[in-house]
Amino acid sequence: MERIEDLVKEYKDEWLLIKVMEIDELDRPIKGELILHSKNRDDIYEEQKKMKDDLYITYAGEIPQKGYAVAFNGTDKI
Repeated sequence: MERIEDLVKEYKDEWLLIKVMEIDELDRPIKGELILHSKNRDDIYEEQKKMKDDLYITYAGEIPQKGYAVAFNGTDKI
């Protein structure tokens, strides 16, 4: 189990799929087990589909600058 902030530093500019092991008082993931890292986001989503665990996906790179847009396509059903 590793701190998520350490994983983000280690895998700069990659997508991370993390099994959440510990959350903070605001329910934010703070520790977990790295399942997969990849430069290709689709690899992460394909692996996520196979799993039922409490997962966290993040990009360990630069946040888009003002004026850029980011879109996510979720498949979760409420």
